[in-house]
Amino acid sequence: MLKKMMSTSAHNLYYRSPVFMQHAFTSAYGFKKRRERYNDHYHEAFRRYVRGDAGGRGQLIRLMRHLKENIGAYRDIDVDEDAIMESFRALPMTVKEDLRNALDDRSHKEGKLHVSRTGGTTGYNLAVFESEADWAVRMAYLDYIKYRQGIEPFSKRASFTGREITPADHRNILWRYNLAMNQALYAANQMTPGNVKHVYGNMRSFRPASIDGLPSSIHMVAKHMLSNGLRADWDVKAVFPTAEILLPHAKKDIEDAFDTVVIDQYASSEGAPFLYGSTDDGYTIGHATGLFEFERRGENRYEMIVTSFLNYATPLVRYRIGDEVEIHSDREYLNSYEDDIDIRRIYGRRMDYLIGQDGRKVMNIILAWIVDGFEEKVVQCQIIQKEKEEFLVNMVVEDDYDDYADELVIRGRLERQLGPDNRYVFNYVDFIPKEKNGKVRFIINELEQKAGAGSTVQFG
Repeated sequence: MLKKMMSTSAHNLYYRSPVFMQHAFTSAYGFKKRRERYNDHYHEAFRRYVRGDAGGRGQLIRLMRHLKENIGAYRDIDVDEDAIMESFRALPMTVKEDLRNALDDRSHKEGKLHVSRTGGTTGYNLAVFESEADWAVRMAYLDYIKYRQGIEPFSKRASFTGREITPADHRNILWRYNLAMNQALYAANQMTPGNVKHVYGNMRSFRPASIDGLPSSIHMVAKHMLSNGLRADWDVKAVFPTAEILLPHAKKDIEDAFDTVVIDQYASSEGAPFLYGSTDDGYTIGHATGLFEFERRGENRYEMIVTSFLNYATPLVRYRIGDEVEIHSDREYLNSYEDDIDIRRIYGRRMDYLIGQDGRKVMNIILAWIVDGFEEKVVQCQIIQKEKEEFLVNMVVEDDYDDYADELVIRGRLERQLGPDNRYVFNYVDFIPKEKNGKVRFIINELEQKAGAGSTVQFG
């Protein structure tokens, strides 16, 4: 309770402070995170990735030893180092319910731990542990992907975030500086066609070497530039969209406006290994970050099963993550350890959004934070826009969920994102029906469906 009160107090202090103090608070938090994440583990891993001596048989053996010695669920496995792939393929598959229902038995809780929460577009809440070393190694690989595009760590960076970094009365000052990371943060949830020119003006002044974050917001800036005959007059080495689907026309507009390349990334909050690239040149498998298996589900369509080398606190082992890829092959099974894999496309995610009271499109990743902090109480959540000002909130909850106090918090977050005058109907159910692909959609826009929009699309 005290922690929540302190958090609420800090939140209120931030929004009541002048903008220059909000920059200071953002930078102070950035310094804290930089000390935590960019430590000796980070620098060692980054050098290893640059040298190219990470991944392969040694990493797999190390992971298998760790499973047997430190993870209860794998205590009885056999590890034959001379036939390590056979030992690995004898392990059972893992699904999200396994992690949710037996997290302690699948975790190694030693040292300083970070709780990584996911729910996002699937609507299924899950918490996994990451150690300080795990987190640092993950950051190192993200920086290595950028390094391959000529971007040195801690270069100037523009990030489009769904976090509430600006108050509602923002006066078109939609950015906050994180000086610790040489980063300008832009409030994607406050951007509109009417104020995007201010974001572009600030970016032109800041002159970032790279851009990352929500592609729908980056694309809004790119469209403004192209519509007004503008091009970036500084060197943007690459753009790295995250969290949302990257549509082909958006990718082209971004590349044209900023005269650069767009590098699509695939990973997950659970700590899955990395894929990165584009449909133009194909996707690169981050062999140093894990092992991918692929099971055929149709012509050139394969389900991905991931094993991560990035998370030793809660290892992901033969994890059915639920996404599919395009591989031109007729084989029933492939894996990245033994086979040369050419991934052309990543399928299975939707560009879902709701329409706010002021007409803004509110994207799925921005709404994911609405149930943040309720992972132990809210099992699943789904938000459906029934009419322009009517939203149905379907929730599967645990017994300790308070349908007055907890609902009041969630309702307040909805009002901040979508508008205070809308009607929000909370519906508590035993389960939420799945889509054909096996996932529960976090948000559904029935207005767009009635208009014939909202079809499934793919990355790239």
